[in-house]
Amino acid sequence: MNASGTLPKGILNGVRILDFTWKTVGPWAPRLLTHFGAEVIHVERVGSWDDHRYAAHPSPIVGGPQKEFTSEQGTGPLHGGGQADGKKPYYNTPYFTILHHGKLAISLNTRHPKGLALAERLIGISDAVVENFSGEVFPSWGLTWERIHEINPRVVYMSTSGFGHSGPYKAYRSFGPTAAAQSGLSLASGLPGKPPAGWGFSYMDVMGGWIGGLALVMGLLQARKTGKGSYIDYAVTEGAMSLLGTYLLDFQVNGRTTRRPGFPPGNRAMWPAVAPHNTYRCSGKDRIGQDWWVFVACETQAQFESLCRVMGQPDLSTDPRFATNEARVANQDELDAIVGRWIRPRRRYDVMRRCQEAGIIAAVVQSAEDRVEHDPQLKHRDMHPVVSHPEIGEFEYEGYPVKLSRTPAFVRGRGPLLREHNRYVYGELLGLSDEEMKSLANDKVI
Repeated sequence: MNASGTLPKGILNGVRILDFTWKTVGPWAPRLLTHFGAEVIHVERVGSWDDHRYAAHPSPIVGGPQKEFTSEQGTGPLHGGGQADGKKPYYNTPYFTILHHGKLAISLNTRHPKGLALAERLIGISDAVVENFSGEVFPSWGLTWERIHEINPRVVYMSTSGFGHSGPYKAYRSFGPTAAAQSGLSLASGLPGKPPAGWGFSYMDVMGGWIGGLALVMGLLQARKTGKGSYIDYAVTEGAMSLLGTYLLDFQVNGRTTRRPGFPPGNRAMWPAVAPHNTYRCSGKDRIGQDWWVFVACETQAQFESLCRVMGQPDLSTDPRFATNEARVANQDELDAIVGRWIRPRRRYDVMRRCQEAGIIAAVVQSAEDRVEHDPQLKHRDMHPVVSHPEIGEFEYEGYPVKLSRTPAFVRGRGPLLREHNRYVYGELLGLSDEEMKSLANDKVI
């Protein structure tokens, strides 16, 4: 913040993005641009809302506010609030506010001719349009790329989908785990001899959002330089494949498949093959009784000799089984057992500190509890700034992990309430009167 306590203008101030996204991979990309000042208008369905916005009772915040939202508490046609019909209690979820912080929120019925006309007017004053529906949705509204380009020749239109909008799979449905499976990520995960392991939370929904954000910036940059918009057809499955280049190359050059004896390597390193390179159990458990672990790796001979000294076993570096990296890789089971025995009675952060001070690669295998409550590095870099939200109170938002000296990124606002910015977007941006907005609301257009 500047001396006045307000956020400085961002490098993307003046850029407007019309955001028809939902779920996770779609919203992530335009949200990234809000950190740099872009105005992102998130469009939700009239009479409903984004899937992640509300959850049925009980509150998704354990011990959090148990507030019901009814039609008398601000869910009228021009207000934010809870469920549209006012019949059931719903709660504003932290996940929605993480996905959409810094955005504006409006409601719009694009199936109504007047709603489609409003959508076209918004396209006309936007720099980019983003959606992640299946391939037939936008064309069913009449919003083909040709029509969008006709409305606004400078606009960038990015469509995010699992398989892209061309080819034999273009109509296939997908979400993050689909992309992980189809791309080969799932097969490359886990331990040798075990079934493919899941990635827990939908990894490609988030990573896919980062790739989409980069594509969106490239499209905006091209439009600024040439004065002409472009169509970005982004296939998340293909984005996931970019994370597996070594596996593809190994098959193309050597004919070796992803699943074979010893593969996938788990926490061991194969490209390049170095040892030790693993996670090791430490002393102590977390608050629910799970073991603590630490990751330790030695990429060079000097690092391994330092580890031997830290462990109080300097002669280990001259043992024929471990004297060279090739020998260590060939005898990883024995080496892991030795390193594991040294680490087992020790505390995890102490192991990391002692190793790092000796020039050895090491990191605690942290939990969400560790990252939120204990990590001094994240606190120093302000990765979880606190922003007040009218429904869920003070809340830690996810900051931008890249620090730019001349154009810093900021969390520029909380997650928007339902329909919170109808009046600004339809009134100030499009110039509709209060009477016109009330009429459109009564007709279930906005």
